[in-house]
Amino acid sequence: MPANRQLVDTFLDLVRIDGVAGNERDVASYLERRLSALGLEWHMDRSGETFGGDCGNLVARLAGNVDAPAILLGAHMDTVAPTRDLTVIEADGRLSSDGTTILGADDRAGIAIILGVLSTLVEERRPHGPIEVAFTVSEERGMHGAKALDIGALSARMGFLFDSSAPPGQFVVEAPGAIAFRIVVHGLAAHAAVAPEKGVNAVGIAARAIAGLPLGRLDDTGMLNVGSVHGGGAINVVPDTVEITGETRSADPLALERQIGLVRDAFERCAAAAGGSVEVSLTHKYQGFHLGPDDPVVGAAARSIEAAGFAAKLLGYPGGSDANVLNERGLPTVNLGIGTQDAHSPHESIPVRNLVDGVRIGLAIVREIARGSGEDR
Repeated sequence: MPANRQLVDTFLDLVRIDGVAGNERDVASYLERRLSALGLEWHMDRSGETFGGDCGNLVARLAGNVDAPAILLGAHMDTVAPTRDLTVIEADGRLSSDGTTILGADDRAGIAIILGVLSTLVEERRPHGPIEVAFTVSEERGMHGAKALDIGALSARMGFLFDSSAPPGQFVVEAPGAIAFRIVVHGLAAHAAVAPEKGVNAVGIAARAIAGLPLGRLDDTGMLNVGSVHGGGAINVVPDTVEITGETRSADPLALERQIGLVRDAFERCAAAAGGSVEVSLTHKYQGFHLGPDDPVVGAAARSIEAAGFAAKLLGYPGGSDANVLNERGLPTVNLGIGTQDAHSPHESIPVRNLVDGVRIGLAIVREIARGSGEDR
């Protein structure tokens, strides 16, 4: 296993490279150098062209030295916000920002862990099957890289992402699909003092509809949220238009459709009662997934985590990740906990121990797959 300092230095190298979604080229250049030094084959795909990014996914392969199934290891290169001028505080075994920027551990920690796994395998010549690596782009803004990844060119039939904020040992086997909605409520303008009865108040329609919705958490992975309301103009005019945007999530596709049905019904019913109308636009962001204990990728993850000395815990998680897209596209994938804390905020941090534990678990996964082929038995 790489020395802790080497692992920390890799992480620090990564977080000091500014690379928000769509601007990951400098991160990719760093990774190209590291992968080449380890002797891995790699190429950059053209996924960036699908959304206007400055580079594509970086896809690499380490040839196996035992006959074992290929696996995919993955993490995303982008951060949700800039890390330019980042100052890292190292204290009490923890890495954090000084509070002026995010740290970027989501998901540079996942990348550092994968590099740690690869370095150990190559430098110590440990037994392993073929390992494919996908460092994806623009995960934070819609999983664009994962959506454009050429799944058909991969040999792997199971994937392991290092991108969950859960502690090491826990891993995500269920996550919701998400549908964004945009609703425009149309009323009728009128003078609010002289002839309010001639108007149809679009804001009032929206308020009644929103008040009737079950906003907030619906279950472990389900939620419904209204995120913005815009409309109206002068205070003495009955507002004739208001726009509402929001999102609903659920791992159960039937529940997801029911939740959208609730939204649509609430607005249409309130608009009809007041003499107004609505336009409803939906955007299916990504599908949910659920993997059971009998799924091979779940069994492999659980056995490996236990072998590494941790208690394996299967999670349902309310957030989306590249795992949603990879599962939807037919590559069974779990998202492993790496223990980032307060991600997407200036208070983000990660214990050094969690980086080390992430490498331990990654190596255990590789070892478990190799042993399953007969190695060391």
